[in-house]
Amino acid sequence: MTHRLLHSEIIGKGKPIVLVHGFLSSSHYFKTLRKQLARDHQVITIDLLGFGDSPKPKEYVSYDDQVHAIHETLLYLKIEQPFTLIGHSMGALVSLRYANMYPDEVSSVQLFNPPIFTTTEQAKDAFARTNKGYNMLLHSPRRRVYWSLLKAMPRNIFEKRPEINVADTLRASRHAREGGYQRIILAAELLDDLRQSTLPTLLVVGKYDRLVYQENLNQQTLPENVSIKIVDTGHHTIAKAPQLSEQLIRRFF
Repeated sequence: MTHRLLHSEIIGKGKPIVLVHGFLSSSHYFKTLRKQLARDHQVITIDLLGFGDSPKPKEYVSYDDQVHAIHETLLYLKIEQPFTLIGHSMGALVSLRYANMYPDEVSSVQLFNPPIFTTTEQAKDAFARTNKGYNMLLHSPRRRVYWSLLKAMPRNIFEKRPEINVADTLRASRHAREGGYQRIILAAELLDDLRQSTLPTLLVVGKYDRLVYQENLNQQTLPENVSIKIVDTGHHTIAKAPQLSEQLIRRFF
């Protein structure tokens, strides 16, 4: 795949922080947090390949595609290195893989609410047991029809909207959507990637996110550079608890 520059926004001055959003989302997810961090940091938000305002490739997007697109974009922007890298959900998976591939560019990595599965089968089973609408959009043989119907509904993507919103979900391309699910989330090896990491790493897990995440962590021995924080949130710690998220981030600098 020919990699292209990602849509990005930069606010604030100081040591750089790069924020990477999750599945079916965009950089808009960080609208509250980035303002808080930009008081004394340079904050860079990006839209992953196929999401938000970034290019929409006609090929299925993989781990390497996302990592290389971020790398090329940050080099183009001449972001000072090393920087702090923070990702949410699928963005946490991509961020950790980035940090392992380019450790000299990253000072620390902070992973908020990543999917934590031990096998692809466990991941498939967990997603199969989510709500009916999610199953229709991700697993049904007619999922392309359902997405087409959703996109045909009137909407105003420019209206003031919360961090989690349907407009950003619908802007994701089919290749990014299905590639992200099949080639990143289901193929993720987060626990192995954590064991390979040499950088200071914060792993934030919501107590009310999928219970299997904590069960899997309890069965693992991770290196000393990985700190785990269990917080009283669900899957969307950054969007639902931005003040708590800021505290966790700043304490880990």
